[in-house]
Amino acid sequence: MSKRDKKKVARNKKNLSSAPRTVVHVAHVAGGISVDRHGDSGHVAPIVAEPTVTASIRPAQLPADDPEFVGRVQELSDLLDFFKKRSPQGGTVSISGSPGVGKTALATRLGHSLTSSYPDAQIYVNLDGADGKGVDLEQVIDNILHALGLSGPDLPEVFDAKINQYRSALATKRVLLILDNATNESQVRPLLPGNSGCATVITSRNNLSGLIGVRRSSLTTLSGKDGLELLRRTIGHSRVDAENAAANLIVDLCGGLPLALRISANKLRDRATWPLAYYASRLQDERRKLQLLQAGDLAVRASFTLSYEGLPATLKHVFKVLGVVPASGFSSELVAYLADCEEIECEDILEDLLDANLVQLSPLPGRYKMHDLIRAFARECLESEEGIDQSSSLITGMTAWYSDMVDEASDAIFGSRAAGKNFQASPQAATDWLETEVAAISEVVDAAYKNGSDDLLLGISSSLTTFFQRRFHPNVWRTVTSFALQSARRLGCKKCTINALIERIKAGERTHDHEDSIRLLDEARQLSRELGSPRTESRVLTQLAKVASNRGKHVEAEKLLQRSLQLLKASNPSHQLGHCYLELGEINLRLKDPREAKRYYEMARQRFLAVNDRHCQGTALRRIAKIHLERKELDEAASSASKAIQQFQTVHDLHCLGMAYTDLADVHLAQNELDRARIMLAKACGHFKTVHDDGCLIWTLQQWASLEDGDGRTKSAEEKRALARNLASRHRANIVSDVAHAGKGAAARCTRA
Repeated sequence: MSKRDKKKVARNKKNLSSAPRTVVHVAHVAGGISVDRHGDSGHVAPIVAEPTVTASIRPAQLPADDPEFVGRVQELSDLLDFFKKRSPQGGTVSISGSPGVGKTALATRLGHSLTSSYPDAQIYVNLDGADGKGVDLEQVIDNILHALGLSGPDLPEVFDAKINQYRSALATKRVLLILDNATNESQVRPLLPGNSGCATVITSRNNLSGLIGVRRSSLTTLSGKDGLELLRRTIGHSRVDAENAAANLIVDLCGGLPLALRISANKLRDRATWPLAYYASRLQDERRKLQLLQAGDLAVRASFTLSYEGLPATLKHVFKVLGVVPASGFSSELVAYLADCEEIECEDILEDLLDANLVQLSPLPGRYKMHDLIRAFARECLESEEGIDQSSSLITGMTAWYSDMVDEASDAIFGSRAAGKNFQASPQAATDWLETEVAAISEVVDAAYKNGSDDLLLGISSSLTTFFQRRFHPNVWRTVTSFALQSARRLGCKKCTINALIERIKAGERTHDHEDSIRLLDEARQLSRELGSPRTESRVLTQLAKVASNRGKHVEAEKLLQRSLQLLKASNPSHQLGHCYLELGEINLRLKDPREAKRYYEMARQRFLAVNDRHCQGTALRRIAKIHLERKELDEAASSASKAIQQFQTVHDLHCLGMAYTDLADVHLAQNELDRARIMLAKACGHFKTVHDDGCLIWTLQQWASLEDGDGRTKSAEEKRALARNLASRHRANIVSDVAHAGKGAAARCTRA
């Protein structure tokens, strides 16, 4: 070839590589690439050795936008603002999230919104990274270079040279590049344009944390409102509105996952005679849920399987273990115990699963959670690969772990353990751990009952009593004690059943559920007589006396307590005697005999002092302080209330500490020390807010408002009442219409506890 011919070939190559308005669509791994190349005249110039003129085609070859796309308003707005602010430069964004969360749908909607800003080329590449294997990257580069006008001898043979050629071809253009389903950072980096005029949108199930200079958008599930809207657009507004409760349940059972919602919507659209309630009832079967969530070529299980199959063996092992852990959240310590690995190693594995968006971060450090459907898939993998027996064994192990931890926490709160390996005998650390785990414990108890782990379940329930008496989780307490009662009856253990009955009644008191108290107590009393245990019968009588007193039968209650006292004196159990004395003091106070009440309270305090029960000492001191206040013995009242505060601080009982602060505030009010009273009321409100006791919080705010009124601070008083009203409106089902009366009732209940 002459020098003149060589110059002509080079000139043609330059013209081809820089031709404007190139639109490329890479349809699949090694699939076809369609190209529209428009010259200045607007005619199409196909990539061949000798140009031929074809009809002009508008360069818009992104995947079709979903007409039923809902939600993602904020995410889409943020991403569009990102590119708008960088204009005329481009930039790179990464959209990540769990399988089925709608990454490709958002990227497609974003791409269609950006086409006018990047008219020179629109390239879509499906990198097929969902299974973790990815595509032949060199083949992808070859296909794109061919589409951009380079073929045969024009293509470099060395991979790095091909990348340079690819970037050179994009150097002077405004190109939109969508890299869908990326596997990892190394797969993406070679495809990132070198110039600043191109926009790149990456989607991946992995977080691609190694990429720098990338704007990240991590997708979560859809809100309930958006989930309902998706159903409405697919099956019709009238059908959804006619069964609104069932529609909401479907959204909830799908966990807001767009893929699951899309499948459900398509199924219901094609089954017009199905009531939504019928479909929702089928979805509630955990064993069938994943099987139901498939329609045509859409399947939730298949989407999850692609991610699972790409995991290394160690990650697969831990992932399967996660199929039995609590859905509300779990710690790395629990998972390490179940997976039989070091906690540090387990943390690394969980972080890898987090980067793969198969687990999610919980708000607290060191804790994770999992989408319900992914968790169901993990359980399915566990049982299909290792057997149902292994699943049962893991549940037993999990229940045993929680039983040990709850028992140690209870000892630390009570102060009966010199040093604990997890809590170092710190009541605050133990209480904080239980506060973190309380929702998970409820799930564990449920799983334990279904698994037949009755002994372990009863141990958890018994150890939680102290915590539930000090923190306001009435519904969880009721759930735990209900399962414990069923387990005790299933075991046929009379003593266990009596204990479970009493705990169930105590939980019912917290939720004002007194309907079954007498029936349950009658059962407990009969069992205690059959057991022949005076001490056990005394416990039942003491509880029966509390129920009678709450119903205004004070004389009957006193008789029951005196009988309980007779039964106890034979065995002389100090702690139980102390509780009996406390109740006798309460009865005598209601019978208008404060002197006798104070005598019983002092006897109770001495008993609790003998067994080093600081919490119950504080309870006795609070009641003694109230008697001193009623007698106008203000210095003695202040001293007793202050001592009660010290005891509650020692055991980190925030609820009773709040009540003791209100007691001291009453004393300061009687002493006309208003500023000190305000300080006490503010502390009390803070504690009631922390433990979520709205009844006591409302009552304390009302007390505070009355103080401000009396001091002429009407604006401050109205602010306190407004806060109380707002609380009352949010919890209308749990309080009566008279806020002040409800608050006083709550305070009385706190006092009795």
